[in-house]
Amino acid sequence: MRAARLLDMLLLLQRRGRMTATELADTLEVSRRSILRDVEALSETGVPIFTTRGAGGGIELLDGFQTHLTGLTTEEAMCLFLVGQPRVAHRLGLGAPTSTARNKLISALPQALADEADRLSSWLLHDPDPWTGNRIPHGELRRLARMVREQRQVELTIADHPTIIVKPIGLVLKAGSWHLVVCGRSEADVMCIDELRATRLTTQRFIPPCDFDLATFWKQHTA
Repeated sequence: MRAARLLDMLLLLQRRGRMTATELADTLEVSRRSILRDVEALSETGVPIFTTRGAGGGIELLDGFQTHLTGLTTEEAMCLFLVGQPRVAHRLGLGAPTSTARNKLISALPQALADEADRLSSWLLHDPDPWTGNRIPHGELRRLARMVREQRQVELTIADHPTIIVKPIGLVLKAGSWHLVVCGRSEADVMCIDELRATRLTTQRFIPPCDFDLATFWKQHTA
């Protein structure tokens, strides 16, 4: 996590120029003390980063310094479609790699295009939760997402219903409500999981239908 944050800091400073410790702390969701420790760590590795005190001061990189660490890791590449959905990414436990992927993509753009892309977040926000708030317990949705990716069966407890074991093949967020698509006896089924109480991971793997496409299935299901 810290290595990803250090890279995020480098990319932010490279793109935006001088930033205060408070601005960096707010953006990277850590304390000012963590930011100052990160600055010291980067400096010790030879990165030309320095701080300026007083009004108008802040943290910045030496003029002309560029980092070219824009290659995406496997996890970051998986998060590309979540780059504009930071809150959804956070719900799925993919907030950190999504943030890093976003910064790498923006850093690879010409400055004018990077500024335009970055500006979108200043006037558009997607809040995935309903007005009543996120009802799924912390961690349960993330574990469920992991089981979908790893193609493993999972034991679910939803509301007061008996515990069941399912083969999850997709997650859908529809108008603030989460739905799980599972392998049924003959075709895929849809379960609303807003009242999910608990999940238990299993080691049992399964093979999803070879011709299954989540977007196509959901379009037919909602029709």
